[in-house]
Amino acid sequence: MREIHATCRKIVEKSLFLKPVIDQVEGEAVNVPQGFDPAAIKLVGNVSGAPPFAGVLRHRGWQAGRLELPTLSADRNPEIIAPAEVEVV
Repeated sequence: MREIHATCRKIVEKSLFLKPVIDQVEGEAVNVPQGFDPAAIKLVGNVSGAPPFAGVLRHRGWQAGRLELPTLSADRNPEIIAPAEVEVV
């Protein structure tokens, strides 16, 4: 099992480089500007009014800094993650 995890880790590290959404130290004061992406920054606590918001960074978040996946053939639909399986009887 450890060998499988090590192999998976190598593949992920080769294909995906993670970087923080907010590159500051957790616990520091941060400002969230007007027009921020709510998919990238989740506001918690006493949220009221409109941005900008001032708060404390509780989690830096993660985003793909680099994503290198193999190119699929033109005849394959890239939106399909796993095909449906039908047992023909």
